[in-house]
Amino acid sequence: MNIRRWFGTSLSALLLTLAGATAAWAATTVTYTGQGFNFDGTTYNLNDQRCGLTGQDDANDGSTGLFANWHGPGQPYQTGDAYLVWVLTANGPTSATLNLPDKTVQMIKVGGTFKFASTYYPYLTLVNTPVTASYAGTAKGNVQLVVSHGCQPFETDGAWCSPGYWRNASQAAWDLIGVDKYAAFNDTVVPDFYITPSPAGPTLAQVLATPGANTFGAAAAPYGLNAFNATGAYLTNRIPLFHFDPNLIGNENACPIDNHGNYKIPE
Repeated sequence: MNIRRWFGTSLSALLLTLAGATAAWAATTVTYTGQGFNFDGTTYNLNDQRCGLTGQDDANDGSTGLFANWHGPGQPYQTGDAYLVWVLTANGPTSATLNLPDKTVQMIKVGGTFKFASTYYPYLTLVNTPVTASYAGTAKGNVQLVVSHGCQPFETDGAWCSPGYWRNASQAAWDLIGVDKYAAFNDTVVPDFYITPSPAGPTLAQVLATPGANTFGAAAAPYGLNAFNATGAYLTNRIPLFHFDPNLIGNENACPIDNHGNYKIPE
């Protein structure tokens, strides 16, 4: 036997085996880049806030079962508790971990995805950390890490639900404040929240949906807001039991209701 040839062949086989094992053991990392939030010029908002336990589109933990012991063994989620539901879409991997700003957790396999319900973190904390997910195994197709929904905390006495919030709010939220989204801007926001009627005569929905915050009017009295933000102020002030506070503009924890008209505090 040619010892040199045998040794060379065996060494090559060993290296190939180790390379294959390393690939199998290696974890692939996906970075979170903000999916699930929107920014309207002043405030970061979840696209879908679900905070209530009674009402439309209730709070849920993404079928992970984590709400059952949210505050400890046998202490479930309560209305208005702040949270985020993370979804890793990765077809094929056998396990996944979620690397949050302050800890790493094991994600839970739910159908063809991995999910986890975490406490709420501000948007800038999430993207600046950044949050990542790592999975073992080979994924087929597009792999994404997103926030599907959650509940932003409410931590103020006054209120500010930004135009971006109202743009994504369901009909139930509009019903709660008793406002028709197709009502005229000049008949609602003007004059208490914006002193000058808009020559274009837009509806509230048009003001909220049109790019360019100054499209229907630049900053004006009485609050120094443009037409876009003045619309958010007017609508916020219509929430029963709450009032618009101009000092809270830009505060993402100042809206007392979710996208579906559920209060974040028990009624």
